[in-house]
Amino acid sequence: MTPLFIYFIKVNLALALLYITYRLLFRNDTFFGLRRITLLGMLLIAFLYQLPDISSWLSTRPTISEVVSYYSTILPKEMTTEAITNLDKIAYEVNMDWGRAGMTGLIIVYLMGVLLLTIRSIAEIINLFITYRQSRKSKINGVKVCLIPETEEPYSFFRWIFIPAKKQSKLMLAEILQHETAHTRQIHSFDVLVGEFVSIICWINPFAWFFKKEIGLNLEYMADQEVMYAGYNKKEYQYHLIGMEHSNTAIANLYNNFSVLPLKKRITMLNKKRTNGVGKVKYLALVPMAAAMLLFNNIDVMARIVNNQTTEAPKAAAVVTTPEIVQTVIEEAPLPPDDDKVYTVCDVMPEFPGGQDKLLQYLASSIKYPAESIEKKEEGRVTLTYIVEKDGSISNIEVVRSVSPSLDAEALRVVKSMPKWTPAKNKGKIVRVSYTVPVTFRLK
Repeated sequence: MTPLFIYFIKVNLALALLYITYRLLFRNDTFFGLRRITLLGMLLIAFLYQLPDISSWLSTRPTISEVVSYYSTILPKEMTTEAITNLDKIAYEVNMDWGRAGMTGLIIVYLMGVLLLTIRSIAEIINLFITYRQSRKSKINGVKVCLIPETEEPYSFFRWIFIPAKKQSKLMLAEILQHETAHTRQIHSFDVLVGEFVSIICWINPFAWFFKKEIGLNLEYMADQEVMYAGYNKKEYQYHLIGMEHSNTAIANLYNNFSVLPLKKRITMLNKKRTNGVGKVKYLALVPMAAAMLLFNNIDVMARIVNNQTTEAPKAAAVVTTPEIVQTVIEEAPLPPDDDKVYTVCDVMPEFPGGQDKLLQYLASSIKYPAESIEKKEEGRVTLTYIVEKDGSISNIEVVRSVSPSLDAEALRVVKSMPKWTPAKNKGKIVRVSYTVPVTFRLK
């Protein structure tokens, strides 16, 4: 899986977790302002919690290191090589082709969904601009409004308030203006656009749409509350909400609609007793939750690095192994150039002549299972590190994970006999790079 795909999966999992948390803790209180911040904050957390890198700090914590080691054992392996027979190789390549085709198909479907939803949103924004340009401007009770056809309903978008030209009672008109003015004054359209963006990017995730709906509802709660704070009669206001002609049955538009449904929830919230101020403490639960998500993400990244470094190849024939080469990744970014510095990550990594496939073939054909190890039925993974020098030669070969003296010696012999590599480059300069090679010995 690519890093971008893993990031996308984690974003969608975070949206699900955070929405469930919202439903359990925050959905039924009357702290609408805090709920607004919480909803936007949850969306921000879902997209950003993966970015901070605290792996260096975590690596110094023995307990975390143990967790990483255990977690790496339950992760699926990132890469495998199969080279037992020609038939096995063909089957492997066919499966890989089908897998790539399936993934490509999913990506195309996803991008088509994003494109269609984006076009829909852009068309709606364009329609709003056209409506604004064509509408007759007026002032009602000191508020600048755009008069629209009588068949439409009142709504707002940022600083624009759209009011149908039909005659209405002074009281109802005043309530509508108070409601829509609350939307424009508090810039509720920003929240709506954020919800729209998330639902487009994560359209395959139902929790993204749930978030969009909750954002829209909470904004209506806030506007309704402003009407009550202005001193209007609660019962009359509810009658006016019920009496409106409702052509819009869902929160699916980019504007704030006075008569948006579901009305039952709005009326219930209007009559709900104000939540005790002590209940605000529960909003602090987001802090440890965000910290826990950040911690888990860094543990996951560290575990995937370990997983990649220790990936085993499938069983090889009788006395031949099929090892795998994976670069050691310890730091996220290279340090400033230094003539004698040994890098673990750089702009252009060193390469075995012919690439990784040739390296695997070389190792598989060169390794000879020691007779002593066959007699003792010794198996396991010998892990070696070495440095690819600036001239491509191999130096400083060390066994960092031993199995037995005979298997260690064989792994060392083969690595020492490797031809020169194409050296690594960092910022245009040739540099030294450290590699780790796990070599698996397994009797069939």
